[in-house]
Amino acid sequence: METPSLTCCLVVGDDARDLHGCLASLASLGDLLAGTVVVGMGAPERVLEFARRAGATVHSRADDGDLAGARNEAAGMAETEWVFLLEGDDRVSADPALLAKLLDPQPGEVVRPEALQIEVVGGETPTREVRLYRTAAAHFLGGVRPRLLSRESGHTLRTLNPGGDVVRVTAAYAGDPAGERIRLLRRESRATRIVDVLDSTGSGGDELVSALIERARARRALGDGNGALADLNRARTLPCGDRYRDTAREELAGLLVEYRHFDGARTLIGQLREAGADPGYSDWLEAQVHAAEGQAQDALRIVDRLRDGGLLTRADGGVVAPPEILNETMILAARVHDYEKAFECCLELVSRHGQARRYGRLLLKLWGRRSPEGLAAELDRAGAPVESVAAALRQLPEPGPAAAAALESRKPALTTVAASL
Repeated sequence: METPSLTCCLVVGDDARDLHGCLASLASLGDLLAGTVVVGMGAPERVLEFARRAGATVHSRADDGDLAGARNEAAGMAETEWVFLLEGDDRVSADPALLAKLLDPQPGEVVRPEALQIEVVGGETPTREVRLYRTAAAHFLGGVRPRLLSRESGHTLRTLNPGGDVVRVTAAYAGDPAGERIRLLRRESRATRIVDVLDSTGSGGDELVSALIERARARRALGDGNGALADLNRARTLPCGDRYRDTAREELAGLLVEYRHFDGARTLIGQLREAGADPGYSDWLEAQVHAAEGQAQDALRIVDRLRDGGLLTRADGGVVAPPEILNETMILAARVHDYEKAFECCLELVSRHGQARRYGRLLLKLWGRRSPEGLAAELDRAGAPVESVAAALRQLPEPGPAAAAALESRKPALTTVAASL
């Protein structure tokens, strides 16, 4: 039996719609799960009582907007080395055996990972967020907009990016526009309360800028571009730390691209470069400008170069992970009719990033009329996990099942070769 290795930590408020579903999904972690901690931040007593009955350790605190403090409080109540940060509407799916190999020390391991970037499905495009981390190595800062940072000054957390077949988080509101709108409205309301309090007391600095950025993100998602623009313009001009100002610039640049104000976006990207922000992420923003202007070839040259550069880090500590870069490269390659490059990206997404169910149909389309056996050979060379990829292909129309059979037929030969070594 595996030794329990992690504690799930949740901060829940009055917007937790289905805590029961979240806690029930933790069963997928198997024996890795040592316990669950729930910190209520303005949560109704009925929600906290349910968590207690479900076996969680529960603590309540005032909704003061300090989400970073609440997360640290939850992590501090854990008795394990690793914590898994969740929200009240999340659903977890995991392969405990594969996940354990990433969390537990390996023989001869020189450098241990300190955090895992987990695939989070909640909108049209999955994102990557640090949800699993070692509490001895990292903690949250940033109040209303928490950022996970190393406890060691100047040190960048060592992260791994497991595939969705290892562990995945799915938001309960995924595919539920009405539920997502309610969640966003509550986020906007919470951020507004904090902005109003800070303005009334004459407080400013990082905390006010964080609240303005949080409100801008909620407003942008709600379709209130003018409100988001006002918040971000104000945030980037207030006295604050460089990281917060650069976050406001990055958010504003993305918003200006969306609304086709390309000159303003380029000005902000130039300011980010001058300020020493991550050059890879600045390049990513520049590629978004080119793509929105219809200059797909110029955008492709940039993102294709970024494919081999690893993670692109935003000012707030978030990242653009390799799967997102590959997806953008694939789309741009298809736009300029470079279908071989598009296939190459799709193959990597399926083979190395656990995206067979999402991209399997597109992989078949890009492969075209070539033989299923040839596709199986390409998947084999790319190191695709046979069982999961074959299962995904088998659910698709032909030549999906034929490619699945051809891929599975290669497995015995590989096993025989491995046994002879």
